[in-house]
Amino acid sequence: MSDPDDSLPQAAEPTAPAEAEPTVPAPEPVAEATPPDATELTPAELRMAVEGVLFVSPKAVPMSRLLDTLPGTDEDHLRGLLHGLKDRWRREGRGWDLCEIAGGWQLLTRPEVHPWVRRFEKRALPDKLTRSALETLAVVAYKQPVTRGAIEDVRGVQCGPVLRQLMDLKLVQVVGRDDNALGRPLLYGTTEQFLSRFGLARVDDLPKSHEFGAS
Repeated sequence: MSDPDDSLPQAAEPTAPAEAEPTVPAPEPVAEATPPDATELTPAELRMAVEGVLFVSPKAVPMSRLLDTLPGTDEDHLRGLLHGLKDRWRREGRGWDLCEIAGGWQLLTRPEVHPWVRRFEKRALPDKLTRSALETLAVVAYKQPVTRGAIEDVRGVQCGPVLRQLMDLKLVQVVGRDDNALGRPLLYGTTEQFLSRFGLARVDDLPKSHEFGAS
């Protein structure tokens, strides 16, 4: 005969409540401090801000970008400050120079220290241009916008492969078509990369013919 207690529901053993994991409050986002307007900076602070921007930029900084970064200043004042920095660093014999290149301003090492910088950096040198490429590039630079036919008339040889090489190096680009010529041939011109490579602010800074003895 079974025990009468076997037919009764068994009470569940009491269990301890699970401990809740402590919650860690999420850190509140830190609001980035808004830089003061350039009109609130002293001349020394403005100079320091410009130096900092130029220092971190890997390429030439256009004047428009500087004006956006430093609201409250005007272009004439900023340009005067940049020229002042350039003259000051040259007088002090610094290892860097401030150059106006490709429509912007950039800090570059001075040629006198290139041997040590090259040893430290060990970067690959830019592709060396052949004489043919240099001659073709010179024709494009001085006569742009110019057609391939006009380039070949000056050089007296076919220049299709050389033009393609210069375009691959981003030194030359197509800038339009000659609507006045039969077949509307392509027009070629130089690029910002060309200005950067040769340290020019603009195409007008190319040496004039009398400066290197050309007629």
